[in-house]
Amino acid sequence: MKEEIYEWMKNLAVFYILLTAVLHLVPNDKYERYVRFFMGLLLIFMLCTPIFSIFGKSQELRDTFQSFYRQESALREEQEMSNLQELYLKQGYASEIEEKILQSLKNRGIELTDVEVHIEGERVTAALCVEEQPNEEQERGIADGLMEACGIRQGEYQIKIAEHEPNTVGGTAASGGASGRDGAAGVS
Repeated sequence: MKEEIYEWMKNLAVFYILLTAVLHLVPNDKYERYVRFFMGLLLIFMLCTPIFSIFGKSQELRDTFQSFYRQESALREEQEMSNLQELYLKQGYASEIEEKILQSLKNRGIELTDVEVHIEGERVTAALCVEEQPNEEQERGIADGLMEACGIRQGEYQIKIAEHEPNTVGGTAASGGASGRDGAAGVS
């Protein structure tokens, strides 16, 4: 019993030294209150352990804590896997839409140099890069092709003109303004 009390006092002394060191390492006062809160919870736990050991509940408390920790870890890992899976599905869906757009517009005689599809929730937007400014007929073909291929309507896509500059890698740089029937086909 005496050894347990000495061990408990030694743990409290180490805890206070650790608390002081951590508080000196905190970058500003804004985070200090969070550190103090967490350390206060640990102190309460440390103060209660001798009481629980007297009543024989210390092992039960430790087991319960470990059980809850495992459950929280499993939930966090499941959420991370779900988020990762959603990210991969979005990327795959975006690349599939890009291929559909390229093929649909190629079938209409419109050559694109690049296509970027962005998916935000249920909204799908596209940025198309062409060699030269499309005429009105080509713009109608682009609008019809995008609607047919993947349901992208006017205002949900942007047309960029590729400019040839000798200083850029690969000889092309995407720039230029948005184009459309009424001059406002930019992504809104």
